[in-house]
Amino acid sequence: MNNPDTFLRPTWAEISLSKLKANLARVRRLAGSDRQVMAVVKADAYGHGAVPVARALEEAGVDWFGVATVEEALELRHKGIRRPILLLGGLYLSDPAHLVEYDLVPTVSSTARLDTYAECARRLGKPIGFHLKMDTGMGRLGMPPELWQAFLEHYRQLKGIVLKGVLTHLASAEDPEGAQTREQLLRFSKLLRALKSSGVKPEWVHVSNSAGLMTGLANELELRENMVRIGALLYGFCPPFTSDPHQGPNPGGEFEPLLELKSRVVFLKDVPAGAPLGYGGTFRTRRPSRIATVPIGYADGLSRKLSNRGRAIVRDHSAPIVGNFSMDLTLLDLTEVPGAEVGDVAVFIGASPHCALRAREMADELETLPYEVLCSIGKRVPRVYL
Repeated sequence: MNNPDTFLRPTWAEISLSKLKANLARVRRLAGSDRQVMAVVKADAYGHGAVPVARALEEAGVDWFGVATVEEALELRHKGIRRPILLLGGLYLSDPAHLVEYDLVPTVSSTARLDTYAECARRLGKPIGFHLKMDTGMGRLGMPPELWQAFLEHYRQLKGIVLKGVLTHLASAEDPEGAQTREQLLRFSKLLRALKSSGVKPEWVHVSNSAGLMTGLANELELRENMVRIGALLYGFCPPFTSDPHQGPNPGGEFEPLLELKSRVVFLKDVPAGAPLGYGGTFRTRRPSRIATVPIGYADGLSRKLSNRGRAIVRDHSAPIVGNFSMDLTLLDLTEVPGAEVGDVAVFIGASPHCALRAREMADELETLPYEVLCSIGKRVPRVYL
């Protein structure tokens, strides 16, 4: 691993690959032996680093990877990742030859590009497999149920393309008592019956995301899915359920966040009471204070909305953020931190023996999701893999 002590700019994110593998083992226990696991590593593995994360998961025996774009898939292939890769967002305008050359599987939501895929398969002399996505209520990508019959008729006229899987995406799986998820699953179940009666038997059926896996509704309604698509749980975040998704203990165990975001104090000064700090002087010290400058800012992914309301951990004490965030620098009030000095580590996401700052807490403060917090951590922040 890289040594943070050698960084010229002492700001970095630490990612625990051992916790990642432990989370995968927990997912497998929840999924059971009859369902394979697709690890969703889109958006640079939710900000954790797609290639190192995928390598660790491949070593641990994950079955599939899910990405959003061809570019994300090619990055994995170029770094030696060999497991099957599903393009969750489809192919858009990319050359279908990539599918054959790099052994990628597209998601199809309409008949629009089926002819293009079939022509490419004919030209290259190799079949192209795809997964059909049905829109059962999410309203984004996916084929509406009323167009299914027309799609099937068109598909049967083409050679060289093979419907290998079928999926849908749950919009409200975090609400196990709500009606929407059950309605979606019932629509999807109807599609599966129509497929069977038409003689089409896809190899893969997958519905459950992290929340869907936790609630178990797909199994409850006997959809017979044989793969689950998991992102949040692998990175240590249980979805915010509206009610308890379990009866009894969780067979998967507790999921652990992988990422800690850290920097170091590079400047420390004593200022009198009444001193304005930061852009606009939005904060004035109420007492003689010890103020630290830390080289991390909104260009690194910390939201400027945390100005005068966020905090960090220094020497196992909570240190308030004071003044408006800058692009590259942040001010911390270390008046209540005994012995603080230049070089001390400041933890913005992570934990110490008596303090914790989790991405979920930060997300709650910002009225967003922890995934947005993690995906916002900039590329210039080096990742250190433990």
